[in-house]
Amino acid sequence: MKKALKVFLIFVISVAILAGAAAYIAPAFLSTPLKKALTEEFSRQTDQDFTLDFSTFDIGILKRSITVDSIVVRPDSASPSIKQVSAKAVSITGIKWLSLFNKPFPNFDRVIIQQPDVELYSRDFSSSAFASTDNNYTDDISKKLATFDLIINNGKGQIIRPNKQEVFRIDDISVEARDVNINELLDGSQLIFMDNLIINGSGLRFSMERKLYEITGGDFSFNKKSQYASLSDFKLTPLAPKYRFSEIKNRQIDRIDLNIPRMEFIGFEMSTLANKHFELDSLHIAGARMEVFRDKYKERPPGINPKPLLYELATETDFSFGLNKAVIADANITYEEHKPPAQKTGSISFNNINATLQDFRTESHPEFREDSLKLDVETLFMNTSRMTLDVGYATFDRNNTHTVSVNLDSFDPKEAGDMLQHVGFVKIEDGLVDNMQASYSLNSEKASGEVRILYRDLKVSFLNKNNPEKTGLKQQFGDFIANTFVLKSDNLGENARIGKINFEREIEKSIFAYWWKSLLDGIKEVIK
Repeated sequence: MKKALKVFLIFVISVAILAGAAAYIAPAFLSTPLKKALTEEFSRQTDQDFTLDFSTFDIGILKRSITVDSIVVRPDSASPSIKQVSAKAVSITGIKWLSLFNKPFPNFDRVIIQQPDVELYSRDFSSSAFASTDNNYTDDISKKLATFDLIINNGKGQIIRPNKQEVFRIDDISVEARDVNINELLDGSQLIFMDNLIINGSGLRFSMERKLYEITGGDFSFNKKSQYASLSDFKLTPLAPKYRFSEIKNRQIDRIDLNIPRMEFIGFEMSTLANKHFELDSLHIAGARMEVFRDKYKERPPGINPKPLLYELATETDFSFGLNKAVIADANITYEEHKPPAQKTGSISFNNINATLQDFRTESHPEFREDSLKLDVETLFMNTSRMTLDVGYATFDRNNTHTVSVNLDSFDPKEAGDMLQHVGFVKIEDGLVDNMQASYSLNSEKASGEVRILYRDLKVSFLNKNNPEKTGLKQQFGDFIANTFVLKSDNLGENARIGKINFEREIEKSIFAYWWKSLLDGIKEVIK
């Protein structure tokens, strides 16, 4: 979008040049000559890469203003990155006509752009239309302009591919910048570094068709001076139904459906981005809902595809990033999978999640080796039982050394019956978990630790993995043997059995799968 902003600013420069000449003559007699002169001046300022059209050019000497209505800017064939730029009106107000005594064009207080509409092509062609080395005349003029306020009201825009397919859209955006230096604006990369910059808007859409997702957002705001930004109704929406998603990808893959009603970014300094550094004091996420589905009837991708742990994530970029704290409130996560040969899916959920993450840094951050990441989570497992998770992670350690502690209050295992039956092929007939506590250490290769589960009256049925729906005398006999001689139906009191965790990491599984399978390894040791 910065190229479109440059178009408007060069338009303002062109208007300012003509204002200096027109102010000495009654504007009523200059309508036709001014229109011709402005279009020619604009063409010259843009090295003839753009053509300008507009309806009226109004100079108000007493009102100290200039307004140009119904502006349309179109590129010629040499400038394919911009399809069209238009605006209902561009006004220059607070013109100081007396400044013309010592300069060829006047100073002014404010530029107001009403209802701009920007259409860009997604292909990024290099262009010399605005290069300072190619237009010393524009540079000379911009250096002589005093600072001013820039107001953009109710703009919109879109980025499209050459085949007219939409990539990005914004339905409404308003910008307010005080004491603007036009040279900083002409260098589009300086836009976010301007002091007293305020941006508000709504209606964001970003298409990720090749990845089968669409990203949308509702209202958003940004205040540079207050170091605050917010976004409502953020959504990551799959573009295909659950099973069709994997069919299109032709492999086993997580399908993620995410909705975040409210996000807030508090405490940041934009100027450090120039040095490839960004520090965010706190991120607040409220009411998030995430649903993950995996069709395991599909094959995994060929070859070995290791999933990164946190050290790999922190060291894969040379950009310096630091997050002091992230707070998640009232979130819900559901994981569902369909594992062969089961006819139905199994799912688990974590509800009413409240979590705090502290001290995440990338390798280039000056405090990368000083802080360890901390994660504290409280949730309702299967929306019934309180569960806590505490993680301490030395992200600077190339061995990914970290610790996990889990505590689960009283729980009826039948609440997780779908997951156990259709994924684990174990059916819980009876039993109650009074409490579960686990503490274990993990690194890039393995996990070790202990699990203590207090439970009573546990009775299970082991399903035929080749045909989970099949039952019979042989199956019933196997269940009898398991419940009588193999499984410990009660585990209570001071002499309760403790399970040892000794699990080797599966490098193609995520860090969450690593935590879960390590815990499961200890649970199996308890109930056997």
